[in-house]
Amino acid sequence: MGLLSKGRPLKWTQIKDALPQIRTYGVDQLLHVYRKCKDRHGDAFTWGDELELTLVRFDHENKRVQLLLKAHELLPILHKLNEGIKDGACRIAWHPEACNFVVEGVPSEPYGFLPSHFNTVEANMRLRREQVQKLLAEQSDCDFILNIAAFPRYGQGEYTHPAIEYGSDCSAEKSLCFPDSLISPIHPRTKSLSENTNDRRQGKACINIPIFKDSSTPSPFCDEIFKDNPNIKDDHIHLDSTAAGWGCCCLQVTFQAESFEGSLHLYDQLLPLCPIMLCLSAACPIWRGYLSDIDCRWNIISEAADDRTVEEKKQQNLLSRYSSAPFYLTEENKHLNDMDYPVSETVMTKLIAEGMPETLSRHFGHLFIRDPLVILDEFLHPTDDTSSYHFENLNSLVWNTLRLKPPPLDDDLMGWRVEFRPMDIQMTDFGNAALTVFLALMTRVILTYKLDFGIPISQVNENMNRAHNRDSARQEKFYFRFGNEVSEMCMNEIINGNKAFSGLVPLTRQYIGEREDIDADTRFTIEQYLLLVSKRASGTLLTNASWIRQFVLSHPLYKKDSVVSEEIQYDLVRKMEQISNGHEDCPQIKHPNMETHTDLHAQ
Repeated sequence: MGLLSKGRPLKWTQIKDALPQIRTYGVDQLLHVYRKCKDRHGDAFTWGDELELTLVRFDHENKRVQLLLKAHELLPILHKLNEGIKDGACRIAWHPEACNFVVEGVPSEPYGFLPSHFNTVEANMRLRREQVQKLLAEQSDCDFILNIAAFPRYGQGEYTHPAIEYGSDCSAEKSLCFPDSLISPIHPRTKSLSENTNDRRQGKACINIPIFKDSSTPSPFCDEIFKDNPNIKDDHIHLDSTAAGWGCCCLQVTFQAESFEGSLHLYDQLLPLCPIMLCLSAACPIWRGYLSDIDCRWNIISEAADDRTVEEKKQQNLLSRYSSAPFYLTEENKHLNDMDYPVSETVMTKLIAEGMPETLSRHFGHLFIRDPLVILDEFLHPTDDTSSYHFENLNSLVWNTLRLKPPPLDDDLMGWRVEFRPMDIQMTDFGNAALTVFLALMTRVILTYKLDFGIPISQVNENMNRAHNRDSARQEKFYFRFGNEVSEMCMNEIINGNKAFSGLVPLTRQYIGEREDIDADTRFTIEQYLLLVSKRASGTLLTNASWIRQFVLSHPLYKKDSVVSEEIQYDLVRKMEQISNGHEDCPQIKHPNMETHTDLHAQ
């Protein structure tokens, strides 16, 4: 959700007038943090995940499912509930998200360095949904909280409960499908972000998604509701609001490094893994009720959150503020920064003069070309030097696949952290835990075996685009480095290995085998997660996106016209609910014998 300080948000015109001073404050605060924390070391390896969960209501009589606009009612109850829980392992921190049908749940305490913490992740994820589901069940047996990366008919027909009015008069952006009443009323940041993004770019969002062309899909396909919009493209699904992106849900994982240098090294090695994990987590083949020709949400939100003006979009290499990480951060990897992204030379020069390494200074110089889209009046002018609000605020308003998070000035307990952000959320707790634990183990494998996955940024960008393609886990090849070689490899080779490269899963198994401090239950659970990743990469198991696509294509009501009707959506989401709550097996995405020994408490 970003920085959730309380206060009165400023309008874009007010922010615009104060931009020079805001940037000065932000750079000074960054330098203060750097001077204070650059020599910090000895922090423990702690980590944690963030889940964005979707509220839905089923209408079984009419075979319809809708988004449930109830987060504002549930969150105060959840806060009070968890304040009364003394056992930290059972306490969840709940936060609002941009839309009122989404809640974010995170462990109240980070996972620690003990291997047994890997065995607690799935149980904690399950607990989060159980807490909310219990509250929903007290009022209705038709309401559920589910892991849905992109609600299939979001923006199409009567898609919310309660019903809301929509049309250009109901949206500050003049969106035809996504009214302001979708936005969470809990925190003023959300509405301000939407309005200021729209005001800064001087127009509403324009998102065109290639449609999946089936045998009866009109050719050319034209999204009728937008037929008078000059920005639509033939054979594309059109979305016209930032809320279209903010309604998607993801899985994020944050790692605390041992030191400042350790965080930069971890950042650099995780950067090439972003498109790999995006591909493995793909879960978004349907947009506004149509089957699309892509499988992931990342590029959609990139366009939805894009605040560039028409003129700025003409500038070479000035991308959306929601994009793939633009730079490696260590000096030894600066030769891989082969894209000429714009930076603030003034900011960069100042940072270098203060002793910050040139490559890291370039990263922050690029960050400071962005305007802060939300500023709270109460924080506009700092009253002392104990706050890093302006830097943290800007850092939280630039959404790259990775985010370097320096320690806050007002919290001596937090160290240097790296946030891993590209993954789509998975429909099951098992799937989310598998990707989370695999990624966490990869950080240990990278450091233990001194692996180097660095490839040029241009190749990372190409991998990100390929990861979006339909069935990319089985059909695409990706640039990948092993030893001194960079070659194009299929996902099965990257994950399971070939004659020249061991593979990420075998390397992880080697690491687990060499550790003597891992208990039997944790070993068993980890192996189930590695099996999922391995089999998904080999094509034996499907990604969520491929399973969803197959479900629609094989549905008896599907007319081979790319349309996902109300009833098809109902059957799909109902099936997802049954699978995620353990009432049905789904051997295409998880073998029935893939059960874990997960436990809320680390041994």
